[in-house]
Amino acid sequence: MCAQSYLFDTIAHMAIWDQLVELAAEQHGYVTTRDARDIGVDPVQLRLLAARGRLVRAGRGVYRVPVLPRGEHDDLAAAVAWTLGRGAISHESALALHALADVNPSRIHLTVPRDNHPRAAGGELYRLHRRNLPAADITSVDAIPVTTVARTIKDCLDMGTDPYQLRTAIDRAEAEGMLRRAPAAELRAALDGPPVSPRVRTKGASA
Repeated sequence: MCAQSYLFDTIAHMAIWDQLVELAAEQHGYVTTRDARDIGVDPVQLRLLAARGRLVRAGRGVYRVPVLPRGEHDDLAAAVAWTLGRGAISHESALALHALADVNPSRIHLTVPRDNHPRAAGGELYRLHRRNLPAADITSVDAIPVTTVARTIKDCLDMGTDPYQLRTAIDRAEAEGMLRRAPAAELRAALDGPPVSPRVRTKGASA
């Protein structure tokens, strides 16, 4: 009877592991406690798997499946996971992810809902912008949530990003079909308008 119970437990753990790996494979190797709850897995299982070396703790409530390879945008995927999946890459980080300009921000920019308060651990790597983004302002690049090209350029304009970089981004986005002619013209008009002082709308998280 004990052997049978052990077998059932082993099969159950294998099923949980398979679920987590399948999910993590879609998220650059990361899985969160929120993800676990969403698929009906007790988050305690993540801690147990980490204790056995099958998962690596990457932050508060964030784990990585080490057998899955790291990709080019692993740091951005980790940033979204840090918000427990509620954030989107934005501002200059989004500009870089869309490959529209040569920018390299010192911290990864994330826009999160106003009621989202990620854990502080690891937050020194990120710069948070709090706004309730409509679904129409969010897209996906390499399976990573990111603000749309138009939203990204508007945010960067408000933040005071180099106008040359923004003009380059608009031209490139229009040429590659990522922006239609009318929105591109509107963004150029905004760029050519009176200088806009950067708005104090961000909050950097600290450890």
